[in-house]
Amino acid sequence: MKKALLLIPIMAVAIAGCITGPTPIPDPDSAAAQLYVAKCSACHSLPHPKRNSYREWQHLLVLMQQRMAERGMPAWTREERDTLLGYLQRHAR
Repeated sequence: MKKALLLIPIMAVAIAGCITGPTPIPDPDSAAAQLYVAKCSACHSLPHPKRNSYREWQHLLVLMQQRMAERGMPAWTREERDTLLGYLQRHAR
């Protein structure tokens, strides 16, 4: 019985975490953050910029461009790519 009672606070914290939603991204009102949201959440949930190092982000953006091409999606412009990389560089882990 005591063990079951100990689970109640743990479950409450877990449920509260689900209710509050994802961690907000840095500088959400900036044009770069809005581009990040628009381009990166079109196909999957938006990863927080601190999820990866800048080097990892560089690699992942190349992979994402390849996947977009495979699916017939329009490629990012050089300006969009540079903006995304700049945003991720400023906010990577």
